[in-house]
Amino acid sequence: MDAGIAAVLGAAVGTAGTIMTGWTSRSVAKMQMRIEGLRERREPRRSSYEAFSSAAAALHDHLQPWVNFGRLLGQAPGSGDEAADRVSYLRSGEFKEGYVVRAIELADDISRYGRHVVLDGPAELEPSVTDVTELSSGLVAPFRIMQSFSRISDAAGESAVAYDTSEFPDRLKQLERGIQGFLLHASAALDGDVFTRRP
Repeated sequence: MDAGIAAVLGAAVGTAGTIMTGWTSRSVAKMQMRIEGLRERREPRRSSYEAFSSAAAALHDHLQPWVNFGRLLGQAPGSGDEAADRVSYLRSGEFKEGYVVRAIELADDISRYGRHVVLDGPAELEPSVTDVTELSSGLVAPFRIMQSFSRISDAAGESAVAYDTSEFPDRLKQLERGIQGFLLHASAALDGDVFTRRP
């Protein structure tokens, strides 16, 4: 082989190698930037999803003993009147100190964290967030009423509320299913971030 041709071929191979190395380095840098961008977008979502679901699960666990057993203690003996038999009489003095306040705080946390989830997106999570938030709010409604009466009454913080709690066991189960549904949608949203390509 001629020395001139060998030199030209050597230079061509060297140039091609340099171009390939530069292209590969640029591709790796782009990939690293994309991965970092996904991580930066994913972490706040993950945090808000976790805070929302944790607050909802805590409210479920907090209310479960009362819904399944405690609320029945406040019902009047069967009178034969179906509407009257559905009513529980809730008295603030019958609850452990801090129980009512904690239930309300958890429902407020769910509402606040739910807004964060909706803002962080994606929009597909909004229906499940709304379901969990509305169920939570409905479950603590008698406690909010009791707390309001307590604030305005002269009975030294004692108040009583008559409230139809007959659907509470079903609502508590709906809350549990709502939390599970939210977690499935949230997981899919986070997994979708991995496969989403941005221009």
